[in-house]
Amino acid sequence: MNAQQHEIFRETMLRAFQAAGGCGLSLTTLEVALRVCGFKRFEAEDIEADVQYFTDKGFVAEVPKSHSVGNRIWRITAAGTDDLERRGM
Repeated sequence: MNAQQHEIFRETMLRAFQAAGGCGLSLTTLEVALRVCGFKRFEAEDIEADVQYFTDKGFVAEVPKSHSVGNRIWRITAAGTDDLERRGM
């Protein structure tokens, strides 16, 4: 993926988190959403790295769970929503 494609990939990820609202998304669900949006050439590690990037930026946060702790879920934060709005999305 070139830099422009990667930026679009990340924007699409953040939009998917926004669409999921407070429920959040697992990495597997996010992968399916990205494939439905037309992204075909990426690995699970790419998603994991970008989710970590978003977490570090404060754009997404892991949803604490008392059950099914192996199925990790992330949701968009106010900072992530603000970033999308700042860019007109």
